[in-house]
Amino acid sequence: MNHPFPLLLKLGAVVVAGTAALLSFRRQYGFTALHLLRRNILHTLLNLPGGVDGATVPPTILVLGFRGHGKSAFVNTICRVLVGEEGPMILRSETAPVGFPPTASAQLAVRVAAIVGCDCGEWVGEMEEEGEGLVVEFIDAPPLPEPAVLTSALVEAALDSFAVGGGRSVAPECVVVVLKCSRWVRERHLAIRRLTEIASVVRNRGLNPLIVLTHKKSLRNCKQEELKQKVAFRARTDCVYFIENYTTKCSTKCRAPTVVKNNFDTHYTTLAIIRQCIEFVAQHRRQSSRKRVNLATHVNEKNKDERIDFNKS
Repeated sequence: MNHPFPLLLKLGAVVVAGTAALLSFRRQYGFTALHLLRRNILHTLLNLPGGVDGATVPPTILVLGFRGHGKSAFVNTICRVLVGEEGPMILRSETAPVGFPPTASAQLAVRVAAIVGCDCGEWVGEMEEEGEGLVVEFIDAPPLPEPAVLTSALVEAALDSFAVGGGRSVAPECVVVVLKCSRWVRERHLAIRRLTEIASVVRNRGLNPLIVLTHKKSLRNCKQEELKQKVAFRARTDCVYFIENYTTKCSTKCRAPTVVKNNFDTHYTTLAIIRQCIEFVAQHRRQSSRKRVNLATHVNEKNKDERIDFNKS
């Protein structure tokens, strides 16, 4: 009588080999998707219009949010993804547990070189040597007041001016609003209601808002879709993203820093947000340049008419 064990062993080997092949294919597919998105970001940065005087100026992106909603953690996540870090979490922006009373915080500008975490060939070699053309600047603004007391005037004050890099005043070219997918319905509802005021103030300055909803795992998929529709309606934008930030979690083992495992969804969503921000910055610069040209043309025509009237008189 033949024993079925050899057949079972062969079947098990086939299953293991097939599973390994699928996992390898999935990993390679994810790596390719991230690589292509990074190339897209670098290509957009290379073709980004210049600043006011035509000089090469990195895009300036302002990150707004309420206290405890993951704003600073989102900035740290962006830096980790762009730089391509692994292992322990390296903080650029200060994060702390929510407590009472709140600590006084100032705005922080973080410049990240987009070329560091990507090996995209020799076509960016010249810009890599210069170092200024492939940089993205994120401003971690102080937390907004509580949603219950937030007004349009307070949002205007938050957007007025920013002292970055030796005291120079820099106006943001794109605004990212970070909100938390809180389990508490009342807290979440208050924050969403204030999106109308925030988005209106941002648009009045000629900027485009993006909404990032953190703590993605706290909601089920059906709840996420419902929340996304509410946020898109309040902010009047389809640029709504769910993300799970990379954070330094508390651990009972204090012998070594906690190792943070990179996640494909977080990486891909973060790169997609950065790509959209850079596109909004490019649109803002083109519109600003067009307005300056039209204004200069109008002034020249007005001066010409005044000279003609003066000569006639």
